Formats: sequence, C-alpha cells, structure tokens
Amino acid sequence: MTGTVLTMLYELGLTIIVASLVSELFKKFRLPGLIGAVLVGLFLGGPGGIGVVTDLDLVNTLALLGAILILFTTGLEFNIESFWKDGGTAFLLTTGGVIASLFLGYAFGTIMGFNSVESMLLGVAIAPSGTSVIAHTLTLNEKAFTKQGSTILTACVIDDVEGILLLTLALGLSAAGTASLLDVARIVLFSTFFIIASIYIGGKVLPMIIYDVSRILSDEVFFAILLGFGLILAFIASSLGLAAITGAFIMGAIIPYKKVGEKIEHRLFMMKELFSTIFFTSIGLSIDPYSIPGEGLRILAVSLVAIFARFLGGLGGGAAAGVRGRSLVVEALGLSVRAEMSLIIAREAFSQGVVGSAFLTIASTAVMLTIIIVLPIFTALLKKMD
Repeated sequence: MTGTVLTMLYELGLTIIVASLVSELFKKFRLPGLIGAVLVGLFLGGPGGIGVVTDLDLVNTLALLGAILILFTTGLEFNIESFWKDGGTAFLLTTGGVIASLFLGYAFGTIMGFNSVESMLLGVAIAPSGTSVIAHTLTLNEKAFTKQGSTILTACVIDDVEGILLLTLALGLSAAGTASLLDVARIVLFSTFFIIASIYIGGKVLPMIIYDVSRILSDEVFFAILLGFGLILAFIASSLGLAAITGAFIMGAIIPYKKVGEKIEHRLFMMKELFSTIFFTSIGLSIDPYSIPGEGLRILAVSLVAIFARFLGGLGGGAAAGVRGRSLVVEALGLSVRAEMSLIIAREAFSQGVVGSAFLTIASTAVMLTIIIVLPIFTALLKKMD
C-alpha cells in the first residue's frame, strides 16, 4: 500500500472512533449524537481544526452514503396507516410551520445580504423538523403511543416527505442558479409527481414481489440486494435532476415494513449509525470554528427565526385542524426542533458550490442551537402531559 492509502485509512479510522465515542457521550447526556459528531469534525480537521483529517474527498463520499442511509431508513419507517389515521391534523400542523419557515427564512436571508438563491435555500434549510430527535425524545419519555405523540410522529412523516420535496427544490434552484417563481413551480410539480407516483405505483406492485423474494434468499443477501436497489434508485433520481436521497427514501417507503422492514431494520440501523456519524462529522470538517464567533449574531438570529417560524406556523396550522390548549403548544413546539434534514440540505447546497462556508456555518450551527434551546422545554412539557 502507498503512504497516501495508509494515511487515508488512519484518518478514516480515527474519525470513526472519535466521532462515535463523542456521539455516544452526548447521548448519555440526552443530547443528540449528531451535535457531538459535528463538533468532532470542527476539532479534527477542516479549515480551522488541528489538521488530523486531510482527505475530505473520501469523507465526503462516505458522507453521501450516510445521507442516503438516513433517508432509506426514513422511508422504511413511513407508515401509510398512521398517515390516514392522523394525516389531516398532522398535515396542517406541520405544513403551517413549513410555509412560515420558507417565507421568514427567505425574508431574513435577504435582510442578512444573501442573494435570492441563498435566501431561498435558507428558508428551505430551516423548514424541516428534526424527525430522529423528536421521535427519540417521545420514546424516551414514553409518549410515542399517546394521542399527542402519534400526531407528532405522523406530522414528522409528512414533514419528511415535504423535506424531500424541499431538498429537491433546493438542488433544482442550485442547478438553475435562480429562484424565479417559474423555476420553483416547475421543480415542485415535477418532484411532487415523481415522489407520489413512485411511492404509489411501487407500493402497489412491489411489496408482494419483495416479500416472496425475502422467503427465498437469506436475510443477509436480501438486505444487500434491497440496499443495492436503494443506491440505484438514488442514482436514477439524481439523473432526473432530483436529489439522490429522494430515490433512497422512495425505496425505503415501498418496502412493506411489517413483513419485510422489521427483518432488515436492525442490520440497516448499524450501517446507518456508522455512516450518518461520518456525514455529520463531514459538516464540521467543512466549517472553520474560528468563524463561528464572528457569525454569532446571525446564528442566534437565524435560530430564533427558525424556532418562532415553525412554532407560530404550527400553532396556526394546528388551530385550523381543531387542536387546542396544551396539546397544540406541545405539538407545535416539538416540531420546532431541527436536525438531520436541515443539515443535509445545508451541506448539499455547500457541496455543490452554490453557497459559501458562511452559509454552512450559520445554517448548521443554527440547527444545533434549535435543539439546545427547544428540546429541554419540549421534554419538560411532555412530562406534564397525561
């Protein structure tokens, strides 16, 4: 082996070890591990770290796989039965917050001096809720199967679909280099049709085929084949001008969970944990930690805009759906947490060169700040719920 290859193995191994340990440490303190992974990236390398990690090409390639696995898992957890049960209320609850975030994010981006595409991307980045963080918090507090918990989780499912659409919109705007209403409408209509049609047709045709094949092959081979198809569908989506992870989400969504998904979930979980940790670390590797203090005011402002946009929008949407009282406050507040989808959008925009490092620094740090600010309040209110 050449010295370059050996160095690459050393850097990758060190990144995985340190990021995994720090992520686990954060989880012990009931904080999302993604915050720890991003901080490890800030420390280990990148523009302002200690320079231990230098091969960013390899890390970024593995980070893309991490993003694909995150969305593959998200699609696998898509539950159409829950959608029909609580879909109307959950749709209004989450969509009100998404719309408010898009408009306020764009307006505030313009005020901060971003151009039209960057401002639109800021609105897109702060719009999706942090599904994994919210679901984990509900489970820890034994509220996942309550009425409020079910509504929030269903809203998260809808939020994930809307997040995929928003990411596709973001990448389309990035490629077009403009944020005209015509471009926005074209991208939204095409991506919406592609996602809904793929899930609907695939959900009707493929589940029985997948189930029959699962009875013939070993679990290990079957899992490998499904993952391979997920990667191929990610490539197809990318070739059509959509986000690669859109294909991964669709592949996960059409797998029948009760008959097949439960079988592969634990295998997928191990891989997702590893590569998603690399993904979150890659964000830290791309940020100069010394630039964070200088952007402190803008980071705080974006965080507050993000929180209040989702909260107020959620209150309005939830009220329109007939939710009242403390339930409305708790549900709207819970959906104000941002996490993986927002980070994926910010990083994708940065990796394509559409936004600069300042945008990535502000958006990523603001996401983590929403967790730190909102999660303790949300947890405290959850404990008081019947």
